[in-house]
Amino acid sequence: MTIAGQGGAALPVPYAMEYRDRVPRERYFDADFFALEARQLWSRVWQMACRLEEIPEANDFVEYEILDQSILVVRAEDGGVRAFQNACRHRGVRFAAGRGNCAAGFTCPFHGWCYGPDGRNTFVPQAKTFAEHNLQPGDLDLVGVRCEAWGGFVWINLDDDAPPLRS
Repeated sequence: MTIAGQGGAALPVPYAMEYRDRVPRERYFDADFFALEARQLWSRVWQMACRLEEIPEANDFVEYEILDQSILVVRAEDGGVRAFQNACRHRGVRFAAGRGNCAAGFTCPFHGWCYGPDGRNTFVPQAKTFAEHNLQPGDLDLVGVRCEAWGGFVWINLDDDAPPLRS
């Protein structure tokens, strides 16, 4: 069995599955296999981030963590869902944990940058200390993550080029 490496070159898959009902045990503890999955799999596949019941009301949020990534899934005012990187655009600090309601928005604990439930930056303390080119709206807003709801779940994908969930 092979997988596509950088440039599309085929790489052998360590601990390949010989039988569909038996996973080689090394896949659960081998550090190199973990690194391969982190690089080739988890950043590219659709993942179940939460159930819709976990965020029933507008502005409810839940944090989803995978590897070194923290993603916030937020119920929008219109009933839809959105997802964002849980990292302040100023210094990359995580600003939310667990679950809750963000009707008042999110505030970074490091320097106090504020974001609305829609991911838009709403306040930059001491904005006059920043050069104008550092305060462009697209550079201040939270980084969106692909997000779709299906089957009662919210799914996220860190790969902007991945096919749609239902594909």
